[in-house]
Amino acid sequence: MKKEIVIAVDGSMYSDQALSYIINLFANDEDVYIRLATWVSASASIMPSVADEKNSLIPTGNRNKKEISAERYLHKAKNKLTAAGIAEERINTTVEASGYNIASTILQYVTEELPDALLLGRRGFRGITEMLMGSVSAELFRKCHSTPLWIIDGKVKDTDFFVPLDGTVISLLAVDHLAHICEGKKDVRICLFHCTTFFGKQTICKPELFYEHWDKEWCDKHLSGTDCLFQGPRQILLEAGIPDTKIEILPETSELEEARSIISEARKQHCGTIVMGRRSAHMAKGLFGGVSDRTIKHVENLTLWVVG
Repeated sequence: MKKEIVIAVDGSMYSDQALSYIINLFANDEDVYIRLATWVSASASIMPSVADEKNSLIPTGNRNKKEISAERYLHKAKNKLTAAGIAEERINTTVEASGYNIASTILQYVTEELPDALLLGRRGFRGITEMLMGSVSAELFRKCHSTPLWIIDGKVKDTDFFVPLDGTVISLLAVDHLAHICEGKKDVRICLFHCTTFFGKQTICKPELFYEHWDKEWCDKHLSGTDCLFQGPRQILLEAGIPDTKIEILPETSELEEARSIISEARKQHCGTIVMGRRSAHMAKGLFGGVSDRTIKHVENLTLWVVG
């Protein structure tokens, strides 16, 4: 089944890291198609400068100059993908017009185009940079709930996946997204992990909560019993063609802070990508905020797939 990943290209090292990430994971997956997209603002924009102004999409002149600059970088990005063995027919490029708020324009674009995921490199997500001018990746993380969002921080070379589970629908939807993207892959290793907190409640399986998304018979069979936390996710991966030998269930841990435990265990297992669900924007997130919110604040040299 065809999958399409939109990669946000902005002429920086961050989008270049996103390209390298896609090459490492999906260069040989003929079902994965890539759309390289860049957004050109018609007005002045406050953005961090890049080392080489020729590769920058920051407005410096008239509309034509900005479009030429955008097309030049997209051409360079496409050449990097084809040089890695990705066929040209799997790659599309597009230059999109944007207003002042680029994040809102990107959000509208993916909402209308419905790609399988949006991948972007993280820049200026933490600290004073975000306070002064905001960050495209930070704003998209807050607002993009309908399209799975892949955020890469730094150089990510490890190709294994790490999936935190908590027995909720959103957790299983994250597994379902991973299964869809990696359907039929035989070279992928997936670690399933559950962490309890000292103040957390015991996980109780309730198959009826999943009937809206999966068949009742399937839910009753795979989302009940003593091993329900891992049985359902494992079955979804198996049905997607992931070999049983590539699915690893890690020992359960108990920590004070889940997000740090997730990151620490992912590094220990040499997983380059953390795949996790998150609550919708209107749902309460508890005293310390959502786990995905806290995780994204601390990941370094990792990629986080967030499925809303």
